[in-house]
Amino acid sequence: MRSPTNSQIGKLAMIVLAAISLYARPACGRMQVYNLPGYYIIHSDESPRILRQIWLRMNFVAQTYERRLHRFFGGDVTQKQPFFIFRHRQEYRRAGGPAGSAGVFIVGYHGQRLMADAGTKITHQMWHTIQHEAFHQFTYAMIGRFFPPWANEGLAEYFGEGLFTGNSFVTGWIPPWRLARVKWEITHHKLKSIRVMRHMRYRQWNDVLMGTNYDEAWSMIYFLAWADHGKFDGPFMRYMALYKNGMSANRAWRIAYGRGNGGFQHLWKKYWMNMPKDPTALLYAKVQTQALTNFLARACCLHQKFTSAHQFFARIANGTLRTYKLPDNRWLPQTLLTHAARRAPKLGTWKLTPGGLPHLICRMADGTKVVGMFRLSEGRIRKVWVKVLREGAGGGQPADGALGTVAQ
Repeated sequence: MRSPTNSQIGKLAMIVLAAISLYARPACGRMQVYNLPGYYIIHSDESPRILRQIWLRMNFVAQTYERRLHRFFGGDVTQKQPFFIFRHRQEYRRAGGPAGSAGVFIVGYHGQRLMADAGTKITHQMWHTIQHEAFHQFTYAMIGRFFPPWANEGLAEYFGEGLFTGNSFVTGWIPPWRLARVKWEITHHKLKSIRVMRHMRYRQWNDVLMGTNYDEAWSMIYFLAWADHGKFDGPFMRYMALYKNGMSANRAWRIAYGRGNGGFQHLWKKYWMNMPKDPTALLYAKVQTQALTNFLARACCLHQKFTSAHQFFARIANGTLRTYKLPDNRWLPQTLLTHAARRAPKLGTWKLTPGGLPHLICRMADGTKVVGMFRLSEGRIRKVWVKVLREGAGGGQPADGALGTVAQ
């Protein structure tokens, strides 16, 4: 399937609500089938608001997966992926969802599908689960098999931690609570050796679904992607390409990284134990600033003016910030705004430059400024982006990548 651009995804949002009624056809029980623009054929009994929210975000997520996997292997996803979204847990369970789970990717006699127990309110943990399982689905669609468990689950966890800004999907965040947990697990010898992790089979992994295994797999993938300015990223791409082409995992590892595991284990452990408390604070501030700027741009399109950041946040708090309503294609979920506004005071102090096109500025504790900007044309939002102004030399972060700029 040819990957739509971010701009095209934003434009496609305009017809989603119409498409929900145009393409819907009855499925089993109360489920409807929506052959919507983008990457998915959605089967759901959810409300239009929840459905639109998931459709919007997951098309950005799927686009990221296709691009990353194309970088590894070439090729594209040639068919839309089946995605079942349930409002009622009993229906999710009846369709094969495992007890105690909120989402799953299933491959069986009747084909493959992604399933989510979305309920009536989507939480951060729910997004993590959907994004994690969706990566498994795209890996299967791209190469027709799974990587060894540590790589398959580690990559899924890496993308599971991805964040949504309203017009982009951003990866590389290290949640401080997860970093603290990994350090504790390393210090208290709760994790397996790298060699044991690499040799684990799916039967062993699935027999006991240990949270420590997911933490370790995630930390291995993050290390390979970001440590020492990406030194290990190229060999990891080679490892995956060799495995995809039929080579055994062990031989592919030896070719990519050599025979020893001790050196890798030492570097991996040192990398995580030397991490500061919140190593991707800047990346997180950029994400939340861009999310807030998306809403600021929309309010300005609706002719709402602001004299200060205090006034902007006050209008968010009292519900008077002007936002687009469904089915307008400029609609964004209220939960995105609420979360970003709630996190804002912990990120730094905020200023807003008054004028026709105000800038939203977050000044972090170390003096770094994150500036949210937007451009309008003919009454429409053409671009929303952030830039970073550092005071002094400043230090890079493990995942200090730029956020994509998006025309809407």
